Amino acid sequence: MSEDDPQHLSRRLLLVELSKQLERARAEWIANPLQSDPMQRFDSAITAITSQLHSVSAADSIKQNERWLKLQQKLSEGIDWLILIDLLRNSLSKKDQQCAASPLGRLSEASISRCNKLLSRDEWTRVKRWWFGYLDSLPYTDPETDVDVTALQKSQHRLLKVRQRVLKHNLDKDWNKLEQTVGQFRSLLEADGLNENHTIVACREIECSTAAWRRTNVNAQNLKTLANSPELDERTKLVEHLTELRAIEKLRGHKHREAVRDLLLTLNLGRTPRSI
Repeated sequence: MSEDDPQHLSRRLLLVELSKQLERARAEWIANPLQSDPMQRFDSAITAITSQLHSVSAADSIKQNERWLKLQQKLSEGIDWLILIDLLRNSLSKKDQQCAASPLGRLSEASISRCNKLLSRDEWTRVKRWWFGYLDSLPYTDPETDVDVTALQKSQHRLLKVRQRVLKHNLDKDWNKLEQTVGQFRSLLEADGLNENHTIVACREIECSTAAWRRTNVNAQNLKTLANSPELDERTKLVEHLTELRAIEKLRGHKHREAVRDLLLTLNLGRTPRSI
């Protein structure tokens, strides 16, 4: 593996690299404010940052993690609508796009405007002030100590509980917790130098498929909301098309869920430590 591989960087340098990804994604979003790809990359970078923060022992890491999660939550609804806008742009005829534009704009305007505000120059300057202040406080090299065993045990325990709930109850609220819980556990394993561990590889696959399920699940919900818009009451063919798209998204979501379930069933987390 190359020395430039992110896994060989110190936690500080890795967080700096992820911060650069945020900056690039934000710049792309400013240039193309109705495209979902930049915001999805921005969201993915935040997820990566919050996962890595769980392997940093600095006292302020929990506070920084909460700040990023709060920002991510505020952006999430706008990103969801942008993803749907892209889907409709690629799936509907020009005429149907024009018919759907009014209700789609009404439903998405507030959420997308919130994204614009949160990533405006003034707001982003404020974010960078607290974030880069924190990064400057971190050492350039990681301490030569083993990963915090207690933190790893607690993370393992959380993942075991979420996995059990997902497999037993199959509730969306548990699926929504899964991606972050798996990411936190993976980052702690990586901090212990186990980059090619089979469990880490499986965790990455779970994270990817869970994120894909989340996107298709929200797409299906928003397609239903759009199809029920009063503006489309007389657009029977368009509503039928939206309903078909919703069925396709639900099917895709089901396939992603099944892939994750298979991975969870075979995921080797080892024996639950006695201390927990």
